[in-house]
Amino acid sequence: MNQLEDNKKSTHLERTSHIERQKDKISAKIISITNVTPTIKTFLFHSSSSLHFFPGQWLDVFISSISIVGGFSITSTPQLYSNTNTFELAIKNSNHPPAKWFHEIARIGDMVQVRVGGNFVWNEEIEYQQGIERIIFIAGGVGINPLMSMLESILKKNEKEYDIDEIKNYVDDNNNHHEMTIRKIRLLYSAKSFDELLFYDRIENLRKKSSNILECKYFLTRDYRSPSSSSSPPSDIISAGKKFYYQKRIDQEILNKIIEIEQNNLTKLKCFVCGPPEMEDDIIKWWKEVGVDEKRISYEKWW
Repeated sequence: MNQLEDNKKSTHLERTSHIERQKDKISAKIISITNVTPTIKTFLFHSSSSLHFFPGQWLDVFISSISIVGGFSITSTPQLYSNTNTFELAIKNSNHPPAKWFHEIARIGDMVQVRVGGNFVWNEEIEYQQGIERIIFIAGGVGINPLMSMLESILKKNEKEYDIDEIKNYVDDNNNHHEMTIRKIRLLYSAKSFDELLFYDRIENLRKKSSNILECKYFLTRDYRSPSSSSSPPSDIISAGKKFYYQKRIDQEILNKIIEIEQNNLTKLKCFVCGPPEMEDDIIKWWKEVGVDEKRISYEKWW
């Protein structure tokens, strides 16, 4: 995910020095730049080299004119790279030199070098062996970046390989049967305002296609009634009897309600959390208080 612009304690490489990453760098060319929110651009890259990554991993990004190495989560899926040799990064504008370069200098055709790293991942084989059937994704701001890759990877694989009425099974090394499907995904996504809900349209398209699996709740932490009409949620967000927009932060009450619903499925549940440090600390604490096993909580915390 984006590095904090004012983090003076350490660099991305220093903060992640203990985390394994690939040894080799590959070259990648910017082929598309899109303004997706007032502060965030997405960059689509093409590379002719081999790039292997799990959903959720990030890239060390090396820019020839800048000495500081950037760290940005991949927001596209491994399937996309396998099919098109392209990958996507979503980068928030800041004073951090790599982010600043992308927003102010980078142009289509520019080259960078990248290297895969990170252990906050959706590893399909491991999750299925552990019997995971239900997922809770919690994102704050650009914390949606790695979760977007996970969410899209899971849903597109389900859509491609499994009929809703004919769930296939496989046998692992211990001859235990596991259903190769995810039955429920809940996404709780918090941003300052509606127009800072990165990937909102993309997420909603996924929700509509997989309405039997994906449930989304959006939390806006600042008053959406601003002078800019673009900051207001569309009317279909606030619909009578079907509330999935909240004008508040993600709180313990919301999590408690989810655990009440999932009480009988805690051994099949996994939670992925990515957002500002204070938010992550609170959510992890709340999950533990309601009895969620720490082994079932995965979080990205390097900024």
